[in-house]
Amino acid sequence: MADEPVGVNGSFDRFGLQVQAMVLASNNRGETAFYATIRRSQSEEGIFLAKADGKITPIAVAGDPVPDQAGQLIAGFGERPAPVMNDEGSVAFIATLAGGRGAAGVFVASEGRLRTIASSGMKAPVILGGIGVFAEFEAVSLNSRGDVAFVAWVRHGRETIEVVYVARKVGAVHQLTKVAASGELAPGGGFFAGFGAPVVNNKGAIAFPAVVKLGPALGAIFVAPADAPAHLFLGTGDPAPTGGIFARFSERVGFDDSGRVAFGAFINGRGPDFGIFVADGADRRAVAARGQPAPGGGAYSSFGAWPSMSHTGELAFVAATDQGQAFDGVFLMNAAGKVTRVVAPGDPLMDGGKLASLGYYPTVAVGSDGSVSLLGIVERNGEEANAVLRYGLGPMK
Repeated sequence: MADEPVGVNGSFDRFGLQVQAMVLASNNRGETAFYATIRRSQSEEGIFLAKADGKITPIAVAGDPVPDQAGQLIAGFGERPAPVMNDEGSVAFIATLAGGRGAAGVFVASEGRLRTIASSGMKAPVILGGIGVFAEFEAVSLNSRGDVAFVAWVRHGRETIEVVYVARKVGAVHQLTKVAASGELAPGGGFFAGFGAPVVNNKGAIAFPAVVKLGPALGAIFVAPADAPAHLFLGTGDPAPTGGIFARFSERVGFDDSGRVAFGAFINGRGPDFGIFVADGADRRAVAARGQPAPGGGAYSSFGAWPSMSHTGELAFVAATDQGQAFDGVFLMNAAGKVTRVVAPGDPLMDGGKLASLGYYPTVAVGSDGSVSLLGIVERNGEEANAVLRYGLGPMK
C-alpha cells in the first residue's frame, strides 16, 4: 500500500504511472509482482514481489548493477513497466540502462540472480536473412519452462524493424529465435506492420496480436507453436459469436496451455460493439459483452483495457455496469467457464478498511489457482491510499 515501508530505505508512492493501465503478474504460490515508484529513497522506482505471507521484497530497483554486464546500471523501467511471473517465482521485466552503451534490456530474476536475455547493442539474429542490432524492447512474457518472449526494435542497416522474439531456455542459457518481423509476409495474406504483446504458454507456443497491411485482415491474432511457424488464428472481419464481425483486438491477449486465446475486441455490425472473448480455433465464445447481464446485477457498460488469463484457463477482467458510476466489478471465469463477480468497491479488507475504488485505469492478473491480483484504492479511517490487492479463497487481502 502507498506509504508502506519498502526494503530499499523508503516507502511506496504509487503503483503505476498516470493515464495508463498497468500490468500485474500473479502465480499459484500466492505471489504478486508489481511496479512501484518510491519516495524518500535513493531509488525512485522498482519491481517488487509480494509473497503469500505478506512479505515484500525488491526484485530490481533503479540504481541496481546488472551482474552480467560490467558497468551497466538499471536506470528505470520505461514508460510502460510490465513485470511478468511464472509459477516457479521467476520474474521477467524490461529496464532502461545507464553506465554503458546499452539503452535497455530484457531481464529475468530467479532465485536472487538477475540474468540478461537481450540488451541494446547486442546482435539480433535472423532479420531479413541477416544480423541486426537490438535497440529497444517492449512487452515481455515468461513461461514456467523459463522461455521468454518479447517485442524488440532492431536496427538492420538503415532500417528499424519491429520483431517478436522468443528466448528458449536450454540448460543454463537462452537461445534467441525470431517469431515474426515487420515487413515479412503474414500467414493468411499481407505483411506484418506492428505487434502487440506476445504471450508464451507452458508448452512453448506463442500467441500475439499484430497489425497487417495489404491483407484481407488489417489486424489479427497469430499463434506460433513451439515447433512450427506462426499461423493465422483469428482476424478482423471474422464473425463474432455475439453477431457482427471482429473489427479490432486488444493489444494484450491471454493464452493458456490448451491453446485457447482470450482477448477484448470491438465489433462492427449487429449485436454488442465490444466484448471479452475466448477462442479455440473455430470455437469462439463470448465471456462478456456490452449490454449483457453481469453477475451480481446490472448490465456490462464498459471494460478494462484487456483480460488476464492463467495458463490453466482462468480468466479475469474489470468491467463497469449500468448500476455504477465507475468500474464496479472484477469478474472471474473459472476453468469450467462460469463467470462470477469476485470483487467490488465497498468490499471489506482482511486487515481492516474497505476497497473504495478500482481506479480510472484498472487492471487485474489471475493465477492458475484462481486468485486475482488488482490495483485499487482502499479506505481506512477516512483516508484513501493506492494499494496492490489479492483476492483468493476467502476474504480479500
